[in-house]
Amino acid sequence: MRFKNLLAGLISVVAGFASYAAHADVVIAQSAPLSGEAAEVGRGLSLGARIYFEHINATEGGVNGHKIIHLVKDDGYKIEATVSNTKEFIADPKVIALTSYYGTDNVSEMFKQSLFDNTPLALVGASTGARLLREPHNPAIFHLRASYADEIDAIVRHVAGLGTKRIAVFYEDNPFGDAGVRALEDAAKKRNIAVAARVSYEPYTTKVDTAVKDVIAADPDTVVMVALTAPAAQFVKQYRAAGGRGFLFNISTANVEGMTKAIGASVAQGVGISQVFPFPYSATLPLVSEYQALMTRYAKGTPYSYPSMEGFMNARVLVAALRKAGKSPGRASVRQALEGLGQMNMGGYPVAFSASNHVGSRFVELTVVSKSGALVR
Repeated sequence: MRFKNLLAGLISVVAGFASYAAHADVVIAQSAPLSGEAAEVGRGLSLGARIYFEHINATEGGVNGHKIIHLVKDDGYKIEATVSNTKEFIADPKVIALTSYYGTDNVSEMFKQSLFDNTPLALVGASTGARLLREPHNPAIFHLRASYADEIDAIVRHVAGLGTKRIAVFYEDNPFGDAGVRALEDAAKKRNIAVAARVSYEPYTTKVDTAVKDVIAADPDTVVMVALTAPAAQFVKQYRAAGGRGFLFNISTANVEGMTKAIGASVAQGVGISQVFPFPYSATLPLVSEYQALMTRYAKGTPYSYPSMEGFMNARVLVAALRKAGKSPGRASVRQALEGLGQMNMGGYPVAFSASNHVGSRFVELTVVSKSGALVR
């Protein structure tokens, strides 16, 4: 009798542990620049993911009985910090996926160091359009954004229609910028446009004086900037003060909020910025309506932005994969679920993933800074 009671008690304990395990929290981790040069973007990426995870926890109790824990560590846009944070995430068995990383050099360094060679851990959403993270096929990353080559081709195609014959590129002196230069050269060659100047600036600085002088001397019709917000803003300010008359475009690595804050709306007016996510300021899609509603509910008073839209969309894809991964999600099953998503309609915005295709979208549109400092299409 005593043995039967002991056995029954043991079964009850094991069942209790099994029930706990079946309904334990799942951890989605993120390394992001919450401080430093790219803090505005990093905070937006983190916020966008947070509002969606909070919404799913509040309205559905999580996914398949699992509450979602969003674990965020600041990397200050420093490569070594991104690597260190990621090593901690990989070592923590509770972390079943990563989301919304930032920076070409930061993300590529993780693969140079082979951090993902012995884990099926997936990264959903890397805020970089570098070709080197897409070609050859990278099984660990699922991209929602178009490549830098897609962005630059859209810009060059547009300015070719405006009569541009000579184009210059202002870029960050690192692999991120180098990728932009190669993309611009390819796009210009296709349209018989001369590359009049290739000028760089040092990473982590806003020292653009020499670059401005060299571009002015080349006298291009258009300048394409492959730059972060702060150096791009300084280039725009100094170029215009020096009498530069060319069209100015930056890829999506610059955000209008930071640019107008740094140099004022009147100076930034007319700058074009390519975008790789839906316009977050106008609810023309059900997806954007949902984003705006969640921003109002979970981040009241915080302005809409492209970075928070990006983080929100990354989280949305991850939740879809968690649902598909079943009641006991793990790293391998989440990656498998991501590859099995196929065509997915995100409220009027299509994305598609498969085992051989981890680039979910190649959407690009051009926006321009208005007189008031807002973006218009």
